[in-house]
Amino acid sequence: MSIFLSYGLGIVTLVLSWFLLKDLLLASIVVFTSSSIFLYFQGPNAIAFSLCLSNGWIILNTIIDKLFPVN
Repeated sequence: MSIFLSYGLGIVTLVLSWFLLKDLLLASIVVFTSSSIFLYFQGPNAIAFSLCLSNGWIILNTIIDKLFPVN
């Protein structure tokens, strides 16, 4: 796989994951954990990194929204 195709698929995965899982906290935690484990054992991968990044951001946003609600 070429580097441009790999990065392109990573960006597409990032956007799709954000829009599809932003309201599903449990699914985001599962995807974040599995992609983190995959990255730990397999090394650099654009798709796994983008899944880890987007779902970590979803988890962080959810926690901050619950700790500091905006009225």
